Amino acid sequence: MKRSAALLSLTLMILFTPTPAWAFGKNKIVYDRFEWKIYRSTHFDVYFYEEEEESLQKVVNLAESAYDELSRKFNFQISKKIPLIFYATHSQFEQTNTILNFIPEGVGAFAEPVRNRMVMPIDMPDEQLFSLIKHELTHIFEYEILFQGRLGQELRIRPPTWLMEGLASFMAQDESTTDRMVLRDAVVNDNIPPIAQGGVEGFFAYRFGHAVFRYIVEKYDWDGLRDFIYEYRNTLGSGIDRPLRRAFDITPEEFDTEFRTWLRRQYLPALISKGEPTEYGSPLTVDKDIRSQELSPFPAPSGDLLAGITTFKEDVDVVLFNVPERKLFRVLTSGLPDEYEYVVAQWLTMGPVMGRDVAFSPTGDQIAVFVKKERGRNLLVINALTGAIQRSIPMRIEQQLNPTFSTDGTKIAFHGFQGNQADIFVYDLTDDTITNLTNDPFFDAAPVYSPDGRSLVYSSVIDGYAKLLRLNLDNPSERYQLTAGESNDIDAYFSPDGKRIFFASDRFSDRRILEAARLLEQSDQERVAEADGEEVLPPVNEENFAAYNIYSLDLDNGNVLQFTDVVGGTFTPVVFTGAENRERLVFSSYYKGRWRLYSTTTDTPLRVAEKSVISTTPLLADSRVPFLPPVEVAIDPENVEKYGGFRLFIDDVQVNAGVNSDQTFISRSVIFMSDMLGNRRFIAALDSVSTFSNFDFIYLDLTRRFSWGARLFDDRTYFVDQSFEREGVGDRELAYRQTGAFGLLSYPFDRYRRIDFGLGYMAREFNQPFLVDTDADGIPDQRQFFGVKDDFPMVTTTFTGDSARFKQFGPISGRRYQLTANYLHDLDDGGALSNEFNLDFRQYYQLTSRTVLAARVYGFFADGNRPNFTYFGGLNTLRGYDFRTFVGNRAGYANFEVRFPLVDFVATPILNLSQIRGSLFFDIGGAYFDGEDFEFYGDNGLEDGAASVGYGITFNLFGLQLHWDFARRTNLRELEPETRTSFWIGQTF
Repeated sequence: MKRSAALLSLTLMILFTPTPAWAFGKNKIVYDRFEWKIYRSTHFDVYFYEEEEESLQKVVNLAESAYDELSRKFNFQISKKIPLIFYATHSQFEQTNTILNFIPEGVGAFAEPVRNRMVMPIDMPDEQLFSLIKHELTHIFEYEILFQGRLGQELRIRPPTWLMEGLASFMAQDESTTDRMVLRDAVVNDNIPPIAQGGVEGFFAYRFGHAVFRYIVEKYDWDGLRDFIYEYRNTLGSGIDRPLRRAFDITPEEFDTEFRTWLRRQYLPALISKGEPTEYGSPLTVDKDIRSQELSPFPAPSGDLLAGITTFKEDVDVVLFNVPERKLFRVLTSGLPDEYEYVVAQWLTMGPVMGRDVAFSPTGDQIAVFVKKERGRNLLVINALTGAIQRSIPMRIEQQLNPTFSTDGTKIAFHGFQGNQADIFVYDLTDDTITNLTNDPFFDAAPVYSPDGRSLVYSSVIDGYAKLLRLNLDNPSERYQLTAGESNDIDAYFSPDGKRIFFASDRFSDRRILEAARLLEQSDQERVAEADGEEVLPPVNEENFAAYNIYSLDLDNGNVLQFTDVVGGTFTPVVFTGAENRERLVFSSYYKGRWRLYSTTTDTPLRVAEKSVISTTPLLADSRVPFLPPVEVAIDPENVEKYGGFRLFIDDVQVNAGVNSDQTFISRSVIFMSDMLGNRRFIAALDSVSTFSNFDFIYLDLTRRFSWGARLFDDRTYFVDQSFEREGVGDRELAYRQTGAFGLLSYPFDRYRRIDFGLGYMAREFNQPFLVDTDADGIPDQRQFFGVKDDFPMVTTTFTGDSARFKQFGPISGRRYQLTANYLHDLDDGGALSNEFNLDFRQYYQLTSRTVLAARVYGFFADGNRPNFTYFGGLNTLRGYDFRTFVGNRAGYANFEVRFPLVDFVATPILNLSQIRGSLFFDIGGAYFDGEDFEFYGDNGLEDGAASVGYGITFNLFGLQLHWDFARRTNLRELEPETRTSFWIGQTF
């Protein structure tokens, strides 16, 4: 994750007035109070807070076990203790200040090369947590081995993502059935990227990277893997040509060819007996021209409508499908982003767990779904036909998933965390109470009520596998295990008569695929033996062919029937009575990189899978053995200490140079420092703009929601004397220097709005404009500038709102606004030296998926004994006019711009250009001083006001946004013939 973007936003850029101007952006809020402590184990400094002290033993055991395993496999020891910071849940993990970026729910944890720091939540089964710790700890080993503790090495080497994440995934052995599903789908559909020659990014970097290291170990053993890693360390740059040659005596082209052949041997036998999802059901359609994703079906009681999740409009929305026609009927949640941040949907806005994400009420008039809102998630109850929000329910429970209505519609059961324990909870809609149904130390999820309302079936992790359990609602401690074996059984759903349970399982029930794979293996072995007499090919791996498919369990006799057998995977089955009183089955399936919903009948199952022995005696909690890591250590209370956090470390050093929006040369050197938890930060920025040099030092304490800080700065800039330009004499740059110190306070009301305060003292040296009466007629008719020095105390307040939504090219919808009020006290004459009000309002209207109408209104007003002034003009303000030539204490302008895509990507032998976009714009505005004769619009059009129209081209190069604008001035009645062009680098509004 990028650190610099978020850190740079904290430099609080000085805008047009001598005020601590606050940056736009949504608020990352520390909602909870964390009282941090440190436990020092053999290899780790474990950071935890008091509420999670009971989890310390488990985390230390898992961490030391992971270190023991990885150090032996890498044959490497890390000399310094490794900081490990853990949070009870993901919603608390999202509040971490170790990085200032927002952490999406899809990010499970991270490790940093600067501090060798691991940060993670622990809200998952212990087996998965052990894998997660191994994954992140592998990154620490990578940083130590490859970078040898030097940040410069990281910047110089820049390893490819597939190498870093693939090795971490392989060492952790964290590849699940769903991970293999994605990889298998890519292989059988001939979507294997050239790893060594081109690389791969995103989720596929994890999956193909994992496969690469599995291939290396199977062919070259562990010594080969270590040789490759150390050879890579000794190679300059990020290329892997030389490491491949030195470690394996092979070229990148040969490596990619052999890896591709090996990968196909692993997965192609699945095509012999497995089919496409269309062989087992008919797809529900949304739009044939849009490659959207559809998941998580849930039927209405009538059987005519089906709720689900879709990305039809590029957002994640709850929709209704017409079941008989198998078509989209209505989008329910579109247009509600102000009510919440997004719909919680597995695979789309978060990683997969199990169970469904939407539920119909038994009366058919309501739909329940969880949404992300502020600190955690709200339970949203919406009208099933209009999508209107009927209730938005915050909870003390965290990480909620899988809502499902009780048969009488008065309760909603769901999966959630209380503390560090994952259980099934029930929310009572009548009295707003929450009951913990399972209340055990095991991971429970995906609940569903039986049709008679007497029991509830859910999945619980037993010995590392999710198994189906039935809970007696009259006596919740009475639970019966319905499935067993080394497979995961999830997404349970009752048939309408309540006699069968449909579910998804990754059990391996078709032996034909193994036979085909072994025949292929035998053929390959014979071919290799004929060539050189050696048998080197690996044995068949059953895990490669285990896929989630749909099964049913007869609760009377234990018969298990299989309904699908697909190459990818099928999930979340729902069964209901459809047309002609026939029982219908709808499920979600992944194939060719896409999720879709499929509908079929239950009349003809594929095969009888097996017979399950349903337990008739309750499952006792003490009979279930929790996961035990290989290494267990005793916690020594003497090794626990309180966290002080006043020692700062260097996070980053940046040196940048470029062209500002006024086409002047700028340079910036910034040093970022913070404590181990990121709560206390110091930023030192040294700038030069043209011939002016500046410094800006900021200290921030982000420990609490109400954050505070201090700032010391010396800023030198300039504006242009417009009156000289009018008289034809030419431009004159007038200096403006301000030096000051401020105390800072900031309080976010929610994710989108906050108020900021500043109190400090400033000294200025600048050219103050005065209006002069040159004709002695009592009417000022000329502006002159005189050098002024002053100093004063100052109070500033800014209210900021930001609900803008972004795509890769910039803002697409929403609004951003800032209203600032400043008071500068006159120490000599008393009263206000300057009273100032400043408004910056921006609105974005999405016209198409990538076309946006952007509007901005800026206004400034000041009065007092010596009122301050602002200046603007030129690029990105009033285009077609010279830079900063509009000056006054009464000022404002507006921009209206239509932005649209032209070309997504252009590759040349020298440069690659991306996001080439066009714009049509109209700018209008003006500025004057109080008492100055100013007429904005007259009989002949604009008099002292100014406007321009034009078009522009924007593109990205080396991560920079480059703009080329063409503007013509206008008085709103006629257009000047001259086109004025400008080229600049920077972010537009």
